[in-house]
Parts: sequence; C-alpha cells; structure tokens
Amino acid sequence: MSLLNVQNFLARLYTDENLRRDFLSASERIGRENNLTEKEIAELAAIFPEELKLFADLLVWKRLREVEKLLPLTRNILGKDFERFFRQFASRFTPASIKKHLEDAIAFADFLQTEEVEPFWVRDAAKFERAKLEFNNFGKRFVYEIFDCDIKEFIRQNANAPGEIRKKKTLAIWIKFGNKTRNFVW
Repeated sequence: MSLLNVQNFLARLYTDENLRRDFLSASERIGRENNLTEKEIAELAAIFPEELKLFADLLVWKRLREVEKLLPLTRNILGKDFERFFRQFASRFTPASIKKHLEDAIAFADFLQTEEVEPFWVRDAAKFERAKLEFNNFGKRFVYEIFDCDIKEFIRQNANAPGEIRKKKTLAIWIKFGNKTRNFVW
C-alpha cells in the first residue's frame, strides 16, 4: 500500500470511532479489508490504544473549536449540547477537502437539520449560518433560504439569549452585484 493510503487509513482510524474500535479488536481482519500489508498492520497495531484514543479525541476537540467559530449563533443557542451533537456528527463524518473546517461546519449544519433538537429554531440558525458560509466562501452570486421562524427577529436578538422566537415563514437572500454584496430578509 502506498504511504498516502496508509496515511488516509490512519486519518480514518483517528476520526472514526467504530473503525478504531474494530481495528483494536481485530486489527488483522480490518487491516486486510483496507488493503494494508502485514507489516503496516503490525506497525499500526503497535500504537497503544490509549494513545490512539487520546490523539483521536484531540482531533475531534480541534474540529469542534473551529466549527464553533464558524457557527456562533448555533453554538450560543445549543450551549453545552453543541459539543454532544458535534461528537455524534464527527463520529460519522470526516472532511475530505482542503477547507476542512468549512466543510465540517457546513456538514454539521446539515446534520442538525436531521436531528431532533430543541428549541425548534436551532435548525433555522444552523441553516442561516450555512447559507451565509456558502455565499461568502464559494464565490456564489446568489443564495436564498426559507426559514420556519422569524429569522429577522432572531438576528436582531443575536441569539445570545433569545426570548421566545415565533414561528413565521421568512426568506433570506444573499446577492452579489459586482463587488457589492447585499442580504435581504423578509
């Protein structure tokens, strides 16, 4: 196996808790299934399980901190539940692009759309921040999103300690004209 393939497997080992658990319990079988040579399997199996878990936890922690910076409204609303949801998400997703933190944030916002989270406007906050990230980072000239809550009220409160956010269909549009960008919320 090439060095790049071993590095990719090691990255998956650090980020995928199920793969790590399986590898630690049946390293030869998992190694063969991932096209590792006997020598590579032995070298990876020689890493102490505690060290492997510690490094994996450090990587998830770093990813969490970077995503918190990119999704501050969502982070404020979820509070300590942000970490719990992110750890669930991180166990299933490994970013592959060169913009790993951005990819993580967008995929995490998508993940929250599928989860039962409270209050109900968490999904709208994540959807709003995702659309904003997509518009600002991918050279898009037009992005829109429809929300279930009054996103204008939500933005005004800045989600630091939102009161009761009412259900009200709203629309947000980001548009770029030449070098100028505008955002509208109805």
